[in-house]
Amino acid sequence: MEYLQDTFVYQLLTAQKKLVAAVKQDFTDSGITHENYITLHFIFENPGLTQAELAERNDKDRNVIVKTIDRLEAAGLVRRVRGTRDRRSFCLFITEEGEAVVREYWARLVQRQEECLTALSVEEKKTLMALLMKVNDEGRT
Repeated sequence: MEYLQDTFVYQLLTAQKKLVAAVKQDFTDSGITHENYITLHFIFENPGLTQAELAERNDKDRNVIVKTIDRLEAAGLVRRVRGTRDRRSFCLFITEEGEAVVREYWARLVQRQEECLTALSVEEKKTLMALLMKVNDEGRT
């Protein structure tokens, strides 16, 4: 029998906890959570995305996404626009204030990521990213 520490799952979850903990501390002064930031960033990258599409991309339940969008909209970071093809749906757009939050916290996120990965060479970081993307893409099929 292997040791728990020798499993991929243990090592990935431990690395994830380390990275998320490092990033979360930067969001304490933003008024939004790290999870809210991820949602905001998806909208930044995909203007006009519907709430349903966002839920799918963010791998979140639609009800959770609606509540998150409610918070982001109340904070003035996103706006909903009724869809033109389907009047029951809403398209999501980032506001200027939301874009400023994304840009500020993106820089911090990248900095924290680099701090957490200092033990890896540039080539190792590329390899790790390629492997993680391969594993994650495989899980979607």
